[in-house]
Amino acid sequence: MEIKDPKAMRALAHPLRIRLLELLAIEGPATAARLAELVAESPSNCSFHLRVLAKFGYIERAPGQSRRDRPWRLVDIEQTWDAEQPDEDGRSAASELSQAFLEWETARMKAAVTAKVPEEWKGRLPGWGATLWLTPQEAEQLGHAFAQLIKPYVGRWQEPDARPAEGRPVRIFHNAYLLPEQEEQ
Repeated sequence: MEIKDPKAMRALAHPLRIRLLELLAIEGPATAARLAELVAESPSNCSFHLRVLAKFGYIERAPGQSRRDRPWRLVDIEQTWDAEQPDEDGRSAASELSQAFLEWETARMKAAVTAKVPEEWKGRLPGWGATLWLTPQEAEQLGHAFAQLIKPYVGRWQEPDARPAEGRPVRIFHNAYLLPEQEEQ
């Protein structure tokens, strides 16, 4: 899902909403009450944030449920936005959303450093970084190549039967940014 509306960007730029999206991806359709249990929040608070996410098209009601049992489901596992918006409001909203995601990802990565890793996963969760000299076109190509590399696995969020029995949710995070010029530092 490509996010272009500044209001939709701001709606997503909230840590609980990001967490709720992730849980819907992992758990599949879930009610506000179930999600509230998982995030240790009240069902009414979760319900409010879920309605905000639905208003901007991130989630929707799962079909075929009773009036009492009304789960939500994720519309798209991927969310993208362009920081280069045409106006100041758009640039500000994109910046807020980027900051929220970076804070979310950074906190998750820090927690993963000290988390207990099951034996079968040890040494199998890569962590690396590189500073590369790239042209704008090469940076774009690298991003597209990365997206193609993970594409075969993305559909598993929607198809639980396609998930391997020994599989677990693994967060992959890719972020490319320009280093400041020496005179800018």
